[in-house]
Amino acid sequence: MPRNPKKYKAKTIRFILTILVVAGSFLIVQTSGKLSGRDLFTFGPSVVHAADSQPDIQWFKDQMKISDKYLEQREGVLGMSWTHFLTMIVLILFAAGAFAAFILRYRRTQQIIEEIRKEQ
Repeated sequence: MPRNPKKYKAKTIRFILTILVVAGSFLIVQTSGKLSGRDLFTFGPSVVHAADSQPDIQWFKDQMKISDKYLEQREGVLGMSWTHFLTMIVLILFAAGAFAAFILRYRRTQQIIEEIRKEQ
């Protein structure tokens, strides 16, 4: 029994649009922090609830008696520590090198296969 590609295409598009709406709602809550009544109508009560239920970090730090010397410090690049940033750079360079080696090996394999075919 053949499948209906239009039916699956419609379901896929609906799924992608749902994900985009949820992601957009999350970004609005994260960037603005405050929502209006129109946002409740547009995005639904779950987003408004998420915006209103932000934990009180200062209360948590006071209750746990966390010293100021353990608080976050914004040093380095993009809020990351220098160690983390340099580790990520090394990993990215390694991944790029591994990908380049893979491409070169693939090309050389293709050359060898072509030479073998020509000999026959």
